[in-house]
Amino acid sequence: MASHREPAIGVRLWPQAYAVARLRAVPRLPELPPGGPPTALIVGHDEVSLVGPEEVVASVAGDGDRVAGGFRALTLDAVFPLGTVGVLAAVSRAFAEVGVPVMVISSHDTDHFLVPEASLGRALAALNQAPLGRFLAAPPS
Repeated sequence: MASHREPAIGVRLWPQAYAVARLRAVPRLPELPPGGPPTALIVGHDEVSLVGPEEVVASVAGDGDRVAGGFRALTLDAVFPLGTVGVLAAVSRAFAEVGVPVMVISSHDTDHFLVPEASLGRALAALNQAPLGRFLAAPPS
């Protein structure tokens, strides 16, 4: 009997340290290349937040802005249709089981996870064990 093995989803670890900032105003961002590290500007709910590499955040944060650094970003190396259900729940559960706090940025095609630098090893191990292959589309027969 052949064993059924779930396909693996790759995880990209971005080399940059990341920061999360609450800004007083919407910033003018530096040019961000499409192939570069994920960066998110969120405006709403009475706040302006910027999540990105520490050097990007530092370039726009000023006095009175709140900045927390020391995060690492992990990106799932897969494209998920917008109607996919459960990816964030599966990753969040895997991180929770090993005590890793997480912040999520979702883009059109995939998800990015920020974890504290000190928890990076546990986060990578948890993702390696998480059953994420079930979210990939089955190859055509």
